[in-house]
Amino acid sequence: MGGTDAVTLGFLGGSFDPPHLGHLIIARDAIEQLGLERVFLIPAMQSPLRSGSHNATFEQRLDMCRMLTKGRDWLDVLDIEGYLPAPSYTIHTARKLVEMFPGASLVWLLGADQWARLPQWKDYDLLGRMLRFGVAARPGHNIGALPPPSPEASLIHARNIEISSTELRERLYCKLPIDHLVPAGVQEYILKNGLYKHHQSTHDRSK
Repeated sequence: MGGTDAVTLGFLGGSFDPPHLGHLIIARDAIEQLGLERVFLIPAMQSPLRSGSHNATFEQRLDMCRMLTKGRDWLDVLDIEGYLPAPSYTIHTARKLVEMFPGASLVWLLGADQWARLPQWKDYDLLGRMLRFGVAARPGHNIGALPPPSPEASLIHARNIEISSTELRERLYCKLPIDHLVPAGVQEYILKNGLYKHHQSTHDRSK
């Protein structure tokens, strides 16, 4: 993709199992506060920090993310982790993003809880050379300096919306409504494809 010089782009990775309004809100807040041209959702093929497999397939999670972007020209989806080596290490994704968007400023979006764990990420010392971070504030999590080499980060004053994919899976298992937590297209896709009918452990708190 060419023509991205001097453009600032945001990237929000995650399981998106399923995607929900919390993801949408973080992306919108990042657009407005960090001056991003666009945010891309990047579903993980297999997160290295996640125990167990995803409930929905990679293709289903991609489809649901595309539902989230409908009518929003500032939001898009990338499927790159579908053909990168598994598990989905951010360093591999970052290298691909630098190749795809030459000259652009790249911002990886994450929550304050993930920021504290960043030194555990593969090749942590190299990540900060390829992109900077947009960190969404969360209650109970301080956004402090990380061990050297501490990457560049900008604070996002995100709205405190407590929605998790785990909660959605459990509500669907219990046949409770989720129409107030996801866009209509995502709910319709879940119901049409019969997703999340099986029990999901409350110990898996992936967002």
